[in-house]
Amino acid sequence: MTKRTLIGMLVCLAVLAATGWAWAQDADPGGRWWRDPGVSRDLNLNDRERRSLDRLYSKNREALIDCKADLEKERSRLTDIMDREPFDEAAAKEQLRRVEEKQQRLTSERMQYLIEVRKILGPERFRTLEGKAMEHRDRRRDQRSGNGPDRQEEWPGEKSDGKKRHR
Repeated sequence: MTKRTLIGMLVCLAVLAATGWAWAQDADPGGRWWRDPGVSRDLNLNDRERRSLDRLYSKNREALIDCKADLEKERSRLTDIMDREPFDEAAAKEQLRRVEEKQQRLTSERMQYLIEVRKILGPERFRTLEGKAMEHRDRRRDQRSGNGPDRQEEWPGEKSDGKKRHR
């Protein structure tokens, strides 16, 4: 893999993370977005691809949950160290290293998930999905800032009242 390809993949990950693409990157990717009829239609998904995304989701979800939990534990430990008196700078730096290690593991798991999604969708449909994620992020940001409609728009995994559906 060339340095340029790696940088491109990292930029892609950063863009997707910044978009709030929670349904694809958080510990619970927000549900099976590909099962939403609009998303499925826009991406022209077939049954084989939906099954592949189902398998990927199931496989990846637990790993992401574990990584996120490990990261939160290490962050909590760092907070405890920072609050202690007398302050132990060496312990704080060591704990920060552990936090960064767990963050890197979570980032790697998320990136692997995106790589697998891209393999299933191909480059064009993956770009379409990125665009839909950015639109979703913008709508959510506008709603939170009061610039959008009062009623939250429905999105895969959400009811029109903004609450998560139970699966």
